Amino acid sequence: MKTFFEYHFHGCAGHKTIELNRKAYEEISLFLLKAGKTDAFLATFSAAPVDNLVECLEFCRELMAGTPLPGAKLAGVYLEGPFVHLAGGMTESLLAKPTLEAAKRMADAGRGIVKNVTVAPELPGALPVIEYFASEGFQVSAGHFYCPPERLRDAVSAGVTSITHFCNNGEGPLQNMDGRYFTEGPFLEILADDRLTVEMICDGVHVDPRLVKTVWRAKGKERFIAITDGCAATGIPGKRLVFPDPVGTSAEFDVRNGALYIAGTDKLTGSLATMDRLYSNLIQFCGMSEADAEYACSTLPRKKAGVK
Repeated sequence: MKTFFEYHFHGCAGHKTIELNRKAYEEISLFLLKAGKTDAFLATFSAAPVDNLVECLEFCRELMAGTPLPGAKLAGVYLEGPFVHLAGGMTESLLAKPTLEAAKRMADAGRGIVKNVTVAPELPGALPVIEYFASEGFQVSAGHFYCPPERLRDAVSAGVTSITHFCNNGEGPLQNMDGRYFTEGPFLEILADDRLTVEMICDGVHVDPRLVKTVWRAKGKERFIAITDGCAATGIPGKRLVFPDPVGTSAEFDVRNGALYIAGTDKLTGSLATMDRLYSNLIQFCGMSEADAEYACSTLPRKKAGVK
């Protein structure tokens, strides 16, 4: 039986990864294996105070060292914040400017278990923090950002190797003037730079299926990771749901069109897809072979995370 890997994932079955108790992770683990044919995952944490993130890292380290979870294995951590610029579905007040002091605290707590750190390259202080994380052996992605192409090139030189949920960052519009296509943001730079691996939410809602196909063809199988960006609403009923943010403030969300939206708006946030659905979508959207779809949903994300 094919099994998949959740590379970028915030929760499911009514639980968020920020619930730091074993029972929640056991239920997450069982749902992923049974409902999504997923045998391993990275617990992704979005923007939060550094103290909270350190607590999350300590919890995950202890959980990984203890009795294995009953379903999918907790294989590491993905830090999606707090050093990002565009909030997306995050709590904007929890975003933070990059500092080496905070980066060192996170690195010390996450050494050996953090598989990716997201940083917005345009923020003041971002490049030294990217260089620090990269020098300490952490993979760094650019995400929740909007910067000129040259700033992204500087970030790649500093150590950025991937893009967090490409086409859901605010990379800027692709424009046309007198038959010439251009963008002031990093969109074309990301497509053209063969040093950059992209993650894409392949639920058919967050990104137009035709764009998924185009990006996969442009980047090639070695630089394309399919992600769910799954959230706690995955696998539970309801049209209006309430979940806490990382500091416990309740937020409301609407379920419609097969995805999660910030309540009362058209602003997309988490996906409701599972990895087995993504696998089928890639075959349908891109005309991928089963082997190539499995590579995007399992082999490459494991390789990128250093997980067998």
